[in-house]
Amino acid sequence: MASNSLITSEFSGVPVTGIAFTNISLDKPVLKYQPLSNTSSETVTPLPLDATSRPSTINWIDETYFVVLYDNKPYFELMNSNDISRIDQHVDLVISSQPASCSCSTYDAKRKVLYLLDTSNRLYTYSFDSTSDSVLEETSNFVVTELTESISKIALHPSDDDKLLLLSNTLYEFNLESKQLERSINLFVEKVNCYDVIDNTIIVSSNNDRFINLIDLIQFKVQKIFVMNAPIVKFVINKYKNKSILAAIDQDGFVEVFKEPLAAAQNTESSMTPNSKRRRRNANKMVASVQPTSTIKLVNDQKSFSKIDNIIFDHDQLTIAYLQNEIYFITDKFNWFINKFDEAEITVLRKKGSLDSLKLRTEDKASLKTYNENNQVTIRTGDNFIDLDPVVDQEETGKGDDDEEDEEDNGDDFSTLVSRLDKSTSDLGTKLPSLLRNGTKHNESNKFRFKVGTLTTNLSQALRNNDNAMFDVIINNTTEENVVRSTVSQLEQHFVLKMLDKLAELVYKNRFKNTTEGAEYGMGNSSIGLTTWIRYVLIYHGTYLIGAAGGNGDLRRRLGLLGMSLERRASNMNRLLELKGRLSMVTVKVAVTRELENLGTNGQPEYDEDDVEYIEDEEDALTENDSSEDEHVEDEGIEDDDDDGDDDDDVED
Repeated sequence: MASNSLITSEFSGVPVTGIAFTNISLDKPVLKYQPLSNTSSETVTPLPLDATSRPSTINWIDETYFVVLYDNKPYFELMNSNDISRIDQHVDLVISSQPASCSCSTYDAKRKVLYLLDTSNRLYTYSFDSTSDSVLEETSNFVVTELTESISKIALHPSDDDKLLLLSNTLYEFNLESKQLERSINLFVEKVNCYDVIDNTIIVSSNNDRFINLIDLIQFKVQKIFVMNAPIVKFVINKYKNKSILAAIDQDGFVEVFKEPLAAAQNTESSMTPNSKRRRRNANKMVASVQPTSTIKLVNDQKSFSKIDNIIFDHDQLTIAYLQNEIYFITDKFNWFINKFDEAEITVLRKKGSLDSLKLRTEDKASLKTYNENNQVTIRTGDNFIDLDPVVDQEETGKGDDDEEDEEDNGDDFSTLVSRLDKSTSDLGTKLPSLLRNGTKHNESNKFRFKVGTLTTNLSQALRNNDNAMFDVIINNTTEENVVRSTVSQLEQHFVLKMLDKLAELVYKNRFKNTTEGAEYGMGNSSIGLTTWIRYVLIYHGTYLIGAAGGNGDLRRRLGLLGMSLERRASNMNRLLELKGRLSMVTVKVAVTRELENLGTNGQPEYDEDDVEYIEDEEDALTENDSSEDEHVEDEGIEDDDDDGDDDDDVED
């Protein structure tokens, strides 16, 4: 297992003159070269690379030049170890309809030719001339049409200059003249991650696999299998005089050693299984398995194990290397030719190391000694200022005590802003008017929101460090769709697959479903928010995902959990839709029935007997008033009749 920030590293070769490596510094990939011998160049100058690039492979051409391949860029770069501050040559690949990036390369020192394969299985050949202005000159390129899977490693054939060995899950023998595949043999489930060629044999290992296969290139068969205690990261094999040795780094950072790996396999009947006996009777041969004879472990002062990052054999010397403070390598050597490796476990004390002991002169030696990338602050949220120091105005500190007392109410809003961010919203609301009076306009709702730029940085940090807690906080606190869209659009492509894996885990676990946390975030079922994240990841990075699949089903395997979770969650969708339709029909029917009943009454509401309230006192009063009014009217009528009679008498007279 490599160091946390280390991406890849490679020694210059034998004799060892230096090591080139790339690691993450301040969230950006950085290329460095460190000399390991007394050479004229004693500078360690980092070269910052493109922030979106992902350097995957370093391949040395000679002791001076090496190439850097990127697994997400359609180009590679040639570097000069004597001047690492600049790129010596930038080489672009052929642009076609199918996006492709660099996959692997190897250099033929006899012909001075660099062979390179991209992810679309296009084979490039470049002539190498260090005296020319263009050190690498392309001579040809063509697509290996017979290949149905992407190639992870390419090697030179040890006995035939016109053949190449192409390695993926399968080992292919490729003829350069006929441009045809001649032989093949299946090896692993995963792709090959390391190989070495010696004599007429090739030794290969695979990702997430504990087995190292030794293959005879004449018979094209597996002759021996070396079994590790943990998955393999890298291995090297060496033959010196009459002895041979194999050393491999596992994912725990230990070096497991195999003595005499090239010795003829001694088959014994006692070690055979029934199936292997049957195969031997059929093929008169069986594959022998070998266990490591010794394990080298790096121990620090606290008696805990450290990780070994790289190893190389230099004749009779075994060199191990490990990063110090994530900045430079420290090496340790011992003679394997004399050491018998009889002990099952060999512990090596980790050196404290210093730049002076390595005879390195840098531009600012003091800064390299004091700077440690392990001392980094973890940002919990994008707008959390708790870890920052409070702002102190030096002009205000020079004022008198009277002025400080007068300005205590106003200045306290700024000096204690950091501590008050953890208080409740009500307390913050009471302090807000004083902030506005001082000319500081803060939006209370925006204080606890993510900003897109900071959110993208935090999300990248959580994915890089595999910080599940930070990832859950980001996903569950981001509820605005436009923020999700902007964040996903700015996410670096090499984090996309890892993000999909984590989103699939959250969907599978159904995180925050029917919990107080889910209700607090206003989500209820967080799968609604997760589908938004997944949708925009597929929209903005769909092209990269298709290219990353490489035709080998890798993308399908990575999305298997997501597909299974979504399929299980959607299994009851038809029933729910049917139930929703029935409920809608019932609701509409009830509404129509009520409307028809209302129309049947012609707009005159009917009152029930219970709804009518009688007040007897008021009715009696109204009856008496009516009777009195009637009597008054009758009296007036009689008086009018009397008046009419008198008038008639007067007329007669």
